[in-house]
Amino acid sequence: MNIPLGWLIAIASGVLGFVWLGGRWEQLWVPEEFLVIFGAAFGTLIAANKWRNLRNLFFAVGRIFVRSANSRAANLALLCLMFELLQKIKREGPFSIEADVVNPAASAIFMRYPEVLRNHRLVEFITDYFRMMMDGLVTLQQLDSVMEQEIEVLNQEALEPSHSMMTLSDSLPAFGIVAAIIGVIHTLNSLGSGNSPVQIGAYIASALVGTLLGVFSAYAIFSPIARTLEQIADAEVKPFEAVREILIANYSNFAPMTAVEYGRKVLYTDQRPSMMELQSGIQTMTANRASS
Repeated sequence: MNIPLGWLIAIASGVLGFVWLGGRWEQLWVPEEFLVIFGAAFGTLIAANKWRNLRNLFFAVGRIFVRSANSRAANLALLCLMFELLQKIKREGPFSIEADVVNPAASAIFMRYPEVLRNHRLVEFITDYFRMMMDGLVTLQQLDSVMEQEIEVLNQEALEPSHSMMTLSDSLPAFGIVAAIIGVIHTLNSLGSGNSPVQIGAYIASALVGTLLGVFSAYAIFSPIARTLEQIADAEVKPFEAVREILIANYSNFAPMTAVEYGRKVLYTDQRPSMMELQSGIQTMTANRASS
């Protein structure tokens, strides 16, 4: 949500500084330069990415303007869900949650946590590894290894939009130079047309707008997008890492509350519920279950 404010400050500072030096803001409006820079950049972006990554990139860019789904409340719901599942296994045995993990959408346990159910990939991750643990044939090392591999793949996929946007950002200064060279070529070709030095100077100034636009848009517009996408990707993987730590701790015979605490610790501090919030959430969950 900081992106629009940052853009406003950067653009306003650049334009006001130019006007303060005696320039006129309309001198910065050279649509031909805009077409060369952003048209070439957009074409390169399409050429350099598969459609899957382009689709993910466009979705990811749209999400930087909305509040993240990985909130403290959503993570609290995840921790309470994991505690309830582990507690049920401890009381009734590992096969007591078979119906819950086979069809989580119809599970009374999962339905108490709609914030988790909305994250279909996280639900799939949770149910897959509970089913694997129910078989009783996988060792702790095997479970840890396969979860680590899947989380690594999730992380790579989540970071693809950020990498694509950073590549685009790095290319924009070069496209700005290309636009400036095109403007210089036009200026040199116009020397035999009897243009005055004032007109020649205006042509050169318009050409240099391309360099300015390429550098400014790279560092003030697109680089912040790439960095924000990277931060969003890191935050999205954290719940998966929390589930991994919880399941490993449970497989190591830790009590459900201790296992959930292991998972809580890997969450980012601004998205991590406190221990008191977790205990309160579990107590509320227990009270609601008892009254139902």
